Amino acid sequence: MKQGKELKLNLFKNYNIVYGSVNNKHSKAIYINISAWAEPQKEGDINYSRVIRDINKKIKQCLYNKFDSEIVSTFLKDRTIVDLDIRESGVRFGKRSFTNCELTLFLKTEIPVNSEVIRPVLDEIVDLVIDTAFENNRYFLFYKKKVR
Repeated sequence: MKQGKELKLNLFKNYNIVYGSVNNKHSKAIYINISAWAEPQKEGDINYSRVIRDINKKIKQCLYNKFDSEIVSTFLKDRTIVDLDIRESGVRFGKRSFTNCELTLFLKTEIPVNSEVIRPVLDEIVDLVIDTAFENNRYFLFYKKKVR
């Protein structure tokens, strides 16, 4: 029996964003999936494995800072999973590479993903992650589609 719930978010024109939970009735974790096509901006000898690690670290740090700064956070700050997937072997100047970032956030209390309580919080987290790690990136520009 399917118990999960998934919601699509159309806040950004260059990103496909979906969030949901595996079990909406007894939700212990919520995932946020951000996908886009990354196009390198600089030609030359760039260590993209280092650039990708830095993006991953920025995402983790901004989530940790966000949950640490809130007096009453909905999520457990020490239990977040960030899975950033950019195949560094395929990254070349002039070619777009698929980028997928899945954030798994564990809740302190069970809250359905489609409740009006959690949706503004998730929107704020998505906005923070995209602004911090993707939009302000000097190595990549991100697009919703592969073709120009």
